[in-house]
Amino acid sequence: MGIKVTSLTEKEIEAIGEAFAGHPYPADDQGMAMLFPDRESIKAYICGYVRAALKCNWLYTTSEKHEAFVVFCHTQDKHRFRFLLSLVPVIFRTMGFKGAMRYMKLVGRSGKSYHEELAKAKKPHVYVALLAVTKPWQGQGYMRKVIDIAYEEGRRRHCPVVLETDAKLKRDKYVSVGMTCVRERKCTDNASMYDMVKEFN
Repeated sequence: MGIKVTSLTEKEIEAIGEAFAGHPYPADDQGMAMLFPDRESIKAYICGYVRAALKCNWLYTTSEKHEAFVVFCHTQDKHRFRFLLSLVPVIFRTMGFKGAMRYMKLVGRSGKSYHEELAKAKKPHVYVALLAVTKPWQGQGYMRKVIDIAYEEGRRRHCPVVLETDAKLKRDKYVSVGMTCVRERKCTDNASMYDMVKEFN
């Protein structure tokens, strides 16, 4: 099992944001990056996301060296409303009002996610909201190590682990660490969301 993170320095939070902002999106697979005006806005959004996760005790890391991080919660965990409340101002601050409205429109157009369907059906599952390997540790197998933290929770609770990702390259990386893509949800011609799952019965 990973280590639960209760505090981070601003430098460490920014390192997580930089790991996301540095992802190369090709022109035909822009993902959610198209909602942000620039890379700095993506970084600021992820940093805000991490701060919200810290408030809810949902952040875990691979070791005391903080090579990689994962944010996850179980459907029975508390603080879900608190997390969303913390995230709303971050969305408007980093996307702007028009960007936030576009985000909601695109998400609505793509249809319900697998996570949302499970939640509506009240089927217990572990939802991975964020996963990041910081730049000095990328390419060294830490993605598998950090996703294993969420997998361990799925095994412990005998329920699936689910997540959403926004690029084919990311989708393929999750497949390589044992997940299955259950659907692609088209947002635009150049952007899709991919629903991933790892089953534990």
